[in-house]
Amino acid sequence: MSRYPWEEFANKFLDSMYGVYAEITWKDMNRRLRRIGLDIRKHHDAGKISTTSPKRMTPEDVRYHLSYRRGLGYTNDEYRHEVNTFVVFFDFCENSAVRTCLRKYPVLKPVDGHRRLECLSPEERRIVIDGINSVESSDDFEIVRSFAMLALFIGCGCRTKELRYLECSDLDTSEWILSIIHVKGEATYGEPRMVPVPPQHRGILLRYLELRSGNCPEGKGALFPPTRGGSDYLCANSIRKVLGISLSSIGISADPRKLRRTFGQNYLDSDIDSIESVSVLMGHSSTRTTEKYYARRRNTKAIEAARSTWGCSETANPSRIESEESSKKGQPDSVDEGPEKGDGAEAGI
Repeated sequence: MSRYPWEEFANKFLDSMYGVYAEITWKDMNRRLRRIGLDIRKHHDAGKISTTSPKRMTPEDVRYHLSYRRGLGYTNDEYRHEVNTFVVFFDFCENSAVRTCLRKYPVLKPVDGHRRLECLSPEERRIVIDGINSVESSDDFEIVRSFAMLALFIGCGCRTKELRYLECSDLDTSEWILSIIHVKGEATYGEPRMVPVPPQHRGILLRYLELRSGNCPEGKGALFPPTRGGSDYLCANSIRKVLGISLSSIGISADPRKLRRTFGQNYLDSDIDSIESVSVLMGHSSTRTTEKYYARRRNTKAIEAARSTWGCSETANPSRIESEESSKKGQPDSVDEGPEKGDGAEAGI
């Protein structure tokens, strides 16, 4: 056994998982394993655990570390990531100590605290649509570009990565279909999808395409290329900065993920045929993901549907119900998809 067995096994694990996990997930796991390794060595030096080798650690060694982490006051989300990392890493090392520990000490299991984050309200969504429509004739490229991004986030449910890698050829302006090719998990579980572009977003996209040719370097196939620098694509941080121009101008506080949730919830509120259609448009492999984290039929809609079966004209009081729904909502501990983070050095905006 080497002097640093944790690091040795961690390197083997990370090498084997490169390209299996999404890049941002792989980087997060890399940082987490390095940090855990420092804790493990500290525990061992203090005589609290029997070894630093993940191949030989016992359930009691795992219990000590997990108890230590919980005692630091981390959120349930952070602790859940810690436990999940332990499970997959020890499985790779063919050591069942973590699973045995969690069966023996179920109190150490993280609480399932998943809840849906909020989306834009109908009024906020109307402000966004009005803002998009108001700049369709603008000659300001920066403004038009920002609102075009906003239109694709809220109108087509793009993730940041998906918008980043869109090509001009992916936007069919005759059939008004957006082909999203570079999806989350494209090397493993993700599948390309096509999403229809709503009529109220088409004008800003056409205006953007008109201005794009004179404001972006030639030879760039990306729908939203950097206006300077040698990169072919904007990085995630740059996309958020560009998007912030339009959001700030209309006084809306949102990020790409909130806009994506709004996309799903809006279709569900509009009585689309089924949650399955929303799930497909959002690129989810299961409706469970859609309902648990993104969009679910509102209480007002459920009450309307129930009353429609009675054969009478009673209507729900939406303000009262929505107020009660809001009072029940808490900040979620986590969501299914990893946070949208930057991709390193920024490409020129």
